[in-house]
Amino acid sequence: MYIYCPSCHSTNIKKNSHTYYGKQNHRCNCFGRQFVLNNNHTKSERLKSLIKNSLKERISLRGICRIFDVSLTWLQSFAHLFWEQTPDDLGLNPAVIKKIKRLQVFGIQADELWSFVQKKRINDGFG
Repeated sequence: MYIYCPSCHSTNIKKNSHTYYGKQNHRCNCFGRQFVLNNNHTKSERLKSLIKNSLKERISLRGICRIFDVSLTWLQSFAHLFWEQTPDDLGLNPAVIKKIKRLQVFGIQADELWSFVQKKRINDGFG
């Protein structure tokens, strides 16, 4: 059986006891990384790049979880790390940033909320 480290792909591996659940734990002698063979906790770089591309689209996070079979907590932490890498100004010049900051909100849309306001009153005149 060919064993290699999932992060550095080195074959300089030794057995390193067992995990709490009884699986064989291995340790890379190059970097000291511990890992278990055939686990589903590590994601491939190809999968991560596909998830990065889908985060740029208008797909819900739960939809991405269903498509790529990842957990919501993993996806949220991955998305947080991915979004932290985006620059703050996105290449805009300072004049454009000042215009954006001066924008104001003129109205707030509250769908269907008006139908629940003051419903305990019997005679409110609205039917």
